[in-house]
Amino acid sequence: MGRKHLFEFEDQPWFPREIRGYMQDHLTFMGNLSGPAYQAFVEKLKAAMERVRQTELLDLCSGSGGPARTVVRLLREQGLEARARLSDLFPNVTAYQRLAQETGGMLQGVDTPVDATNVPAELNGVRLIANGFHHFSPTQAHQVLADAVAKRQGIAVIEMVNRSVFAFIGVLIGTVMVFLAAPFLKPFRVSRLVLTYLVPLVPLFLLWDGIVSCLRVYSPDELRGLVSRLGDTNYEWDIGTTRVGPGVATYLIGTPRMSRGK
Repeated sequence: MGRKHLFEFEDQPWFPREIRGYMQDHLTFMGNLSGPAYQAFVEKLKAAMERVRQTELLDLCSGSGGPARTVVRLLREQGLEARARLSDLFPNVTAYQRLAQETGGMLQGVDTPVDATNVPAELNGVRLIANGFHHFSPTQAHQVLADAVAKRQGIAVIEMVNRSVFAFIGVLIGTVMVFLAAPFLKPFRVSRLVLTYLVPLVPLFLLWDGIVSCLRVYSPDELRGLVSRLGDTNYEWDIGTTRVGPGVATYLIGTPRMSRGK
């Protein structure tokens, strides 16, 4: 099955901010439940960060934080004193402030909107897009990679879903988890419960966007095609898959080749 760039509610600027926030909170919760699934990717990410002598991550498309907390924890467990700045086109400032407090400043948020296709030059660090690269059309995805290359920043992409039966089953399980997790997600909001149980818009939108996300994920060959359009970038690219239970995760890591002596 080829990639299908279908409609996702969360991508739309008119989509209600409150519902988007509750969806992102759940995705962050689920992303940090699956820490072991990121282990193989983080090993590759650590090696890439060491190659470019960088300990800072710039997390793009963060939502409410996504799995950035887990990625930083795993990097630290492997001996790299990593930190991350969280950013998004629709920044969830409240979530960023809470995570900064809970992590002792290991995670900090960028309060202003950050466009992954044109990241402000002052935001340095290896760029991380965890479970968000599928939001970009091929033209936008090329722009995301080209912007990182133009500004000589490393970039790492990980997608935990793909166009497989196992991924679709995972989306269904994740949707069921909404009903179990909602009362325990921070911050507690009565409106979250209303929009989960009484008027179940949050699980319905999550189910739709989750299925569409599986259809929109780029395969390794499609990622290689995007990279080939960049031309000779003097970058090192590692693109492939890692095993995650019965399924696979797709990753891309690109770093500028360092001059000798640097």
